[in-house]
Amino acid sequence: MDADEYLSRMKRTDRFSPVVTVVVYYSENPWDGATTLHEMLRIPEEFAAYVNDYRMLLVEARKNNFVFHNIDNIDFFNLMEIILDRQLSKNEARKKAKQYSEEHQTGKSVVMAVAGATDSKIDYQAFEKGDGHMCTLFEEIAKESESKGRAEEIIDLGFEFGLSEDDILNRLQKKLDVPFQKAQEYLNMFKKQTI
Repeated sequence: MDADEYLSRMKRTDRFSPVVTVVVYYSENPWDGATTLHEMLRIPEEFAAYVNDYRMLLVEARKNNFVFHNIDNIDFFNLMEIILDRQLSKNEARKKAKQYSEEHQTGKSVVMAVAGATDSKIDYQAFEKGDGHMCTLFEEIAKESESKGRAEEIIDLGFEFGLSEDDILNRLQKKLDVPFQKAQEYLNMFKKQTI
């Protein structure tokens, strides 16, 4: 090593490995945010050429044009596209996703990833024993989606009629047959939108 290499602990021929950041967006709404650094900054036109622009790699789970070579990735994104398709009713999406899963023999890891991405409850122990399957997951997704909708209505009405948070929590537990913790989760999720 020469003196400069010794001080920097790098040889002139050493190279760094790049880090590639990919944003995976799980929503039924199209991405409407910035995808480049320039879009995020206020740069006077005369300085734009001097500011490096960095592009964000965006993968929309609902629709993308990426070509995946791993079958689990293919299944995951195909199922997410079906589930998040706003053209389909929840029932149609569930049926189509079940059919896809059965035809392609979707793996357990994909089911778990879809459950996580859609914020769905799933019986993991049933999967460990081999009793669970994609049908169970899609029924849970539908139930969770329906419960969230009803929870939002209960919370909106509760605040509209001047009920306390404790009263709203009690109503959520009774009407949705959920434990206190889940009712609290719903309240935290929707109260900011209503206040």
